[in-house]
Amino acid sequence: MASNTPTTTSKSTRGKSWIIAFALVTLLFFTWGLTMNLVSAIRDPFAVYLNLNSTESSLLQVAYFGAYFVMAIPATMVAKRFGYKGGMICGLIFFVIGSFLTIPATTSLSYGLFLLAMFVIALGAASLEANCNPYIIKLGDEKGESFRLNLAQSFNAVGSVVSPLILGMILGNTASAKPGDPGFEESKVAFMSQTRMFYIVIGVILAIVIAVFVIAKLPSPPGDEEEAAGGVAQDSSIGALVKKPWVVLGVIAEFVYVGLQTIGFSTFSTFAQQQWEGMSAGMAATFLAVLTLMYTIGRFVTTPFMAKFEPGKILGFYMIGATILMILTAMGLGKISVITFIALYFFMSIAYGTIFALALTHLKGAAAKTGSSLITMSIVGGAIIPLVYGAITDAAGMNVMLWATVPLFLFLVWYAFWGSKIGLKEA
Repeated sequence: MASNTPTTTSKSTRGKSWIIAFALVTLLFFTWGLTMNLVSAIRDPFAVYLNLNSTESSLLQVAYFGAYFVMAIPATMVAKRFGYKGGMICGLIFFVIGSFLTIPATTSLSYGLFLLAMFVIALGAASLEANCNPYIIKLGDEKGESFRLNLAQSFNAVGSVVSPLILGMILGNTASAKPGDPGFEESKVAFMSQTRMFYIVIGVILAIVIAVFVIAKLPSPPGDEEEAAGGVAQDSSIGALVKKPWVVLGVIAEFVYVGLQTIGFSTFSTFAQQQWEGMSAGMAATFLAVLTLMYTIGRFVTTPFMAKFEPGKILGFYMIGATILMILTAMGLGKISVITFIALYFFMSIAYGTIFALALTHLKGAAAKTGSSLITMSIVGGAIIPLVYGAITDAAGMNVMLWATVPLFLFLVWYAFWGSKIGLKEA
């Protein structure tokens, strides 16, 4: 038996089929990176044009990230029945339906219908995350898991950079964003029209991608092949996984990280205008694009090191750097704090993918799918943590809120160096 395993792995994970599979799945990483960050970016314009209060506008992120919690386990059930490819196709179908739902939503100016559209799109994104992440992680040897996922996640970050650029194009065709000003109604119509066109294009492109995935043959990860061949399968129940400390702590770490990332993206522009005297909203948007660029550069620069050094240690040192930069940011040092806020995202860049891979260590086959669903559910941290910290901002101000994030960063430092290893030796 032992002599057959390497041969199976080699056929499954090397050669032309592996390259095609990696390229196709990486395209999906770009897609949900693009749409996830656009949701945060269009929140303020929607609030202005539809006269929404803060609570109402925050429902965009609640709808989007809440869908991850709802869809994670069903997506895994699909994957267990039809394989990772089936789960990816399921996600793409939801994506297309949600994209086309924006047509009646933006035409009728129905915020409720637009929330539904974002929820359906996020159901698709959740299904893609629950399947693409473990597929890339397990499509090869265990030593290269963090490297493969961070490489694919680098293109997810590219989508994050493109989002502000698309928003700029959408807003560039609007003349006014203040109710009562001349041209406001025309600006609103133009904004909705441009938003509608963007999602129509996304829907059409992804409908074509569905056809490609139906035709394409994706190699199965070694663990899946072993199970299909009648090998010993790991207990894939949720009850079994919650007894594995490194998995549970990984879910908590991902919940914390996604919350911190979302807080940063959603508060940076306001913080920059408060700290940098004379900074306009337009300049703040430009700086936000620089921040997302730092995030992307961090992934591309660091990923090659994942193949040479222990990913947990790299994550630990990066989180120490992130903690120091957050402290400097929270100190409110004017322009310096704006710069440290931007630099912070270089060090946050690899956290999501590395935590995901560390949490799935030693899991394979159906167990990896279940573990992935639990981690994907934790993305709801992007909805819950910003709401809690928003209340801190309202009560005590932006700087106090930023100070309150420091313990969360320190938790990620602990997880990277120690928490991610708890229970592994006994596994």
